[in-house]
Amino acid sequence: MKYHKHLFYSCVEALNGIFFEDRHADKCIEYHMRNNKKWGGRDRKFFAETVYDCVRWWRLDWYLLNRKEGRVHISFLGPSLWRRGLEKPEWEEFENQDFEQFSNRIKDLTSSAIKESYPDWLYKKLEAALPGAWHELAPYFNKTNSVVLRVNTSKVEVEQVIKSLKEENIDVERLSGTTSGLILKDRANVFQTKVFKKGWFEVQDGASQQVAPFLEVEPGQRVVDACAGAGGKTLHIADIMQNKGQIISLDIHQWKLDQLKLRARRNSFSNIERKLVESTKTFKRLKGTADRLLLDVPCSGLGVLRRNPDTKWKISQKSIDELKETQKNILDQYSPIVKKQGFMVYSTCSILPEENEEQVESFIHRNPKFKLIKQKTIYPVVDGYDGFFMALLQRIDE
Repeated sequence: MKYHKHLFYSCVEALNGIFFEDRHADKCIEYHMRNNKKWGGRDRKFFAETVYDCVRWWRLDWYLLNRKEGRVHISFLGPSLWRRGLEKPEWEEFENQDFEQFSNRIKDLTSSAIKESYPDWLYKKLEAALPGAWHELAPYFNKTNSVVLRVNTSKVEVEQVIKSLKEENIDVERLSGTTSGLILKDRANVFQTKVFKKGWFEVQDGASQQVAPFLEVEPGQRVVDACAGAGGKTLHIADIMQNKGQIISLDIHQWKLDQLKLRARRNSFSNIERKLVESTKTFKRLKGTADRLLLDVPCSGLGVLRRNPDTKWKISQKSIDELKETQKNILDQYSPIVKKQGFMVYSTCSILPEENEEQVESFIHRNPKFKLIKQKTIYPVVDGYDGFFMALLQRIDE
């Protein structure tokens, strides 16, 4: 591949934005893609892969370069090129870099946290919390994630989507463990396909696809999705309900609910009502009205590090503690929405027991009118999906 220096400068600008201007990696990459319309497919692929690779291996790469962490210059991209088997550019910035020395420095490395590229405190925390699983999970989270689709089965058969995508030169295969999941064999921009514009599928990871079925929803029920966001799980619930019954989607951000409105229209769902949470009155009015309640709460995101690798550099123990308090408050404030004998699912995209099993156990201790029916933790190494947790609880008071 012939290198263009402007691509390297864009990578440098993006990395400095992510690490020193507190920008989210995915949004930063989208910004540069939008502002460089002349880039071809190969340029876009190189840019995105390089930035994400450097974010994943941020700590290790500074070690390989034998430098203290700081703002990025072009030479910082050397270890990423070496790791991916790409040639070193014949530019002065790389004159003093010997790619073979990177291998030797890794051989001499004794710190697992540096080798797998995590902050010390986070590596130790996860090692203590998941003693049997962390040593497999740590390297796994540094792999690239696959693109997974969920077919809107209320509109179309799965096989028809596979066939139609094939006609648009996109190869997919069924995703094991799901009823309507498909996985892309090669990365592609599926949002530009005719199939997507028809509302035949959504992009949704295999772990996330298991939450709506876990809630055991049925057509005709009244379901509340209390932390709906842009509505990925709301749309899955609507699909399972065959567009019958009522779904009330709540969120504290209007722009996310606006996105849900557009997505629901494309999916042809008419049973979704969106409500902005402006005060406690919004959800207090719903007390005792829902057959099913989904609480997909804000969390650390430590189960989706393959998708959002910058999380491991931006999260802190303080932010985890604040998120746990938010989770506790959401459980206490929103659980009265469930009818007697109704069901509630609490879910996170975290693998930390303190956000998951321990949070559920604490809630039941405070609220004995609920009992735990079942819970499930999805570990990426075992299942190949994102890391996820879900617990099904039933309201049992007389």
